[in-house]
Amino acid sequence: MGSLASSLLPATRADPERASNMRARCSQAGMWHVSCCPLWEISLQERSPRMSNLSHLFQPIKIRSLELKNRVVMAPMVTNYASPDGAVTQRLIDYLVARAWGGVGLIEVEASYVRPDGRGFNNELGIHKDELIPGLRQLTDLVHQGKAKIAIQIFHAGRQTSSQVTEVQPIAPSPLADPSTGETPHELTIDEIHEVQEAFVQAARRAKEAGFDAIDVHGAHGYLIAQFLSPFSNRRTDEYGGNLEGRARFAVEIVQKIRQAVGNDYPILFRISGDEYVPGGLDLPQTKAIARMMESAGVDCISVSAGNYASPGMLIIPTMELERAIFVPLARGIKDSVHIPVIAVGRLHDPQIADQVIAEGDADLVAQGRSLLTDPGWVEKAQRGELDEIKPCISCNEACINYLMVQQPISCLVNPGCGREREFAITPAPKPKNVVVVGGGPGGLEASRVLAERGHHVTLFEEKSYLGGEFRVAAQAPRKEEITDALRWMIRQVYKAGVDVRLGTRATAEMVLGLKPDAVVVAAGARPKVPKLPGLKKEKALIARDVLMGQAVPGQRVAVAGGGAVGVETAELLSLGNKDITVLEMTDTVAADMTPDRRYWVLDQIADQEVGILTNAKISRVSDGQVTIAHDGHEETVGPFDNVILALGYDPDRTLSDELQGKVGELYTIGDAVEVRSAVEAIREGAEVARKI
Repeated sequence: MGSLASSLLPATRADPERASNMRARCSQAGMWHVSCCPLWEISLQERSPRMSNLSHLFQPIKIRSLELKNRVVMAPMVTNYASPDGAVTQRLIDYLVARAWGGVGLIEVEASYVRPDGRGFNNELGIHKDELIPGLRQLTDLVHQGKAKIAIQIFHAGRQTSSQVTEVQPIAPSPLADPSTGETPHELTIDEIHEVQEAFVQAARRAKEAGFDAIDVHGAHGYLIAQFLSPFSNRRTDEYGGNLEGRARFAVEIVQKIRQAVGNDYPILFRISGDEYVPGGLDLPQTKAIARMMESAGVDCISVSAGNYASPGMLIIPTMELERAIFVPLARGIKDSVHIPVIAVGRLHDPQIADQVIAEGDADLVAQGRSLLTDPGWVEKAQRGELDEIKPCISCNEACINYLMVQQPISCLVNPGCGREREFAITPAPKPKNVVVVGGGPGGLEASRVLAERGHHVTLFEEKSYLGGEFRVAAQAPRKEEITDALRWMIRQVYKAGVDVRLGTRATAEMVLGLKPDAVVVAAGARPKVPKLPGLKKEKALIARDVLMGQAVPGQRVAVAGGGAVGVETAELLSLGNKDITVLEMTDTVAADMTPDRRYWVLDQIADQEVGILTNAKISRVSDGQVTIAHDGHEETVGPFDNVILALGYDPDRTLSDELQGKVGELYTIGDAVEVRSAVEAIREGAEVARKI
């Protein structure tokens, strides 16, 4: 795992030299301090607004007969907003129309299955029967009213689905179980291959009849077409396997048959993984050759992504762990091999980076995926040069991809209104009220902003000298500094909306009631758990959140009690300061509360740093640097340690909520003050409460 994973991490984030440079910046030898992290003081004044004319991003372009007003493509992203039978819903329409009015040149509708056995997700969009055409036509008509062009991606999941979703055995070129599902697929016969190809042709016909301006044939990410293309999944010995030409035959014939069905003028796009990043999978030399075959078969534009479900750390949707513009070199490689437009994708959230990709000839268009979940107006704001007004995607995957992977409708951590565009529209309050918000974490910031934008007078209390709460703490962990982009935006918008912010003030019930509020929102967060253990002095206990925020940790050998996300991130941070770290976790799994992608990268890195991990280890006593644990059914002592850091979770802080019960007209408690969860829930609850008042 280490060698491949480390090769994908940015050099500035993964190599020993960077770690050494960071350590050198610490004022105390061997100590990690918050100043080593790129988290600057977050305020309105910290940097001047970014402005740019982005001259390349907003040039028009043609794809065969299709004229686009700019170079921005909305990447096809499965939403789970469709009905159970794959039909268009009002929710899906509202979601896509908002992005059309936001200025996107070409909207690509999500991967839509061409046959029921190709469905990958419970509420994925379908294009497998004519009865779906009227709903699709309604969608295209409304997107066109928003002055955008619209394409639809047609696909079959192949073995990257489950009989739990489709109620039938998955199909594939070879009877090899996909590593992500473990389910052995049915190997397609020649006749069955032709039947699947015809399903793609009929899907293309339906797309054209429904008013789509183009189709995108999904040949990437390990789905059925990619399964034929890749030696990782295709072990056939007939004409649809073997060498590259044989493995590409399935895709080539699909494109040729579609071209015959839709005519010479209708644009056909093709998506490919430029590199699958799996042993024995597709790499760039192979995909260059495939791209040339697709061009010869009749494809008008190639969209270049990467990975499949077996790639490390869910690489298909690269997280903040990975470099921005990570797949652009792949797009450049494909572009140098064909004579048709090429689309780049992959962490191009910054408009200036996106513009540079086009300016330098790496690609002809750029696809924006998660950035348009976060801000439907990304394009319009970028075109006006208002870059600091764009609500930033932080590539966390918390509520988009990770919701999707558990068969839930997608959302967005930073934008809880994603997929709820109607109910989350900001409307003026019927009557302006005096509202007090207690707690300047992500939930309190979201509530304060929306309340103020609706016309309420808002006072925000925060006991710390800074805003951000646990969101700011999270940004201190290695490779999570992009969280500050979102936090910076939240803080800026709170001040811009006119919120009365009172820092360094722990709000009491008396203080709150003295403002005579009509409503109070308590977002007071949670307090770290400090258990009563023999030998552990509560007042001297080191808490992981404080260490992440820069508290010094004397000594060389350090134990971290608690192997959840906070504990593991604290361990990695300290290990970069040349400390010997051991994580003690009472369950049998560390980092169980992390998203799968983040967990992959963190565990890879702490393995590289030689962090010790002891599971099934419940601490019962601390004495003179020795820690007594119950481990695998017996008691043992580990150590000695110079220090023990507690990362044992949090308890909701309901003190103020309890004191205010029955004393104010409207009282709402949100976020960790209700139950300790993630920033996703805190921000969503803040947004919801702010619309109720």
